[in-house]
Amino acid sequence: MKGFHGTDKALVGSILKEGLVPSIGDEEWLGDGGYFFADGISNNPLLQAKQWAIVNSWDNLRKRNKYPFYAVLCGTIVVSEENFLDLTHPDGVEILEYIQNQCIKKLLAKRDMQRLRYVDGFLINFARGEKIVDVQVVKANCYIQLTKEERIYKISRRIPNCTICTVYDPSKNITNMEQVEHGRIQL
Repeated sequence: MKGFHGTDKALVGSILKEGLVPSIGDEEWLGDGGYFFADGISNNPLLQAKQWAIVNSWDNLRKRNKYPFYAVLCGTIVVSEENFLDLTHPDGVEILEYIQNQCIKKLLAKRDMQRLRYVDGFLINFARGEKIVDVQVVKANCYIQLTKEERIYKISRRIPNCTICTVYDPSKNITNMEQVEHGRIQL
């Protein structure tokens, strides 16, 4: 499938040459990996990647943009069916339920329960770490704040507005990465 990644234009050269640096942490939407917008509940993932790059440029502490130009990269996400967790499909949700049950058993046994605001990324990282499933790519429908107003007013909907994928190892599962759009970020 095609995936669109919004970023700082200054990073494009290194991404195309050296590859995408994955986001790491249990608080990430779908666990560790490089993130892409994909076709799904929205019919314009390229626009969503652009919106993400623009709103993500804002530094709220310094009250200015971290970078002046955005870029959108497009790549082909390649993954075998057994390494793909599709949370837009009931079978994928059933697998996530199984992972959650395994996680709860292990954490209760250790008396090591944590309270996380969002647990999806934690569960997927747990499944990888415990070798419950060999997940290389995860796809899900999510709500992501893609506009300045959504961020200013801290809008947090339960109804998703986009489909995203995380690619655990972009160097193995992304091909044909190229820049498809760029522009100046308006203040």
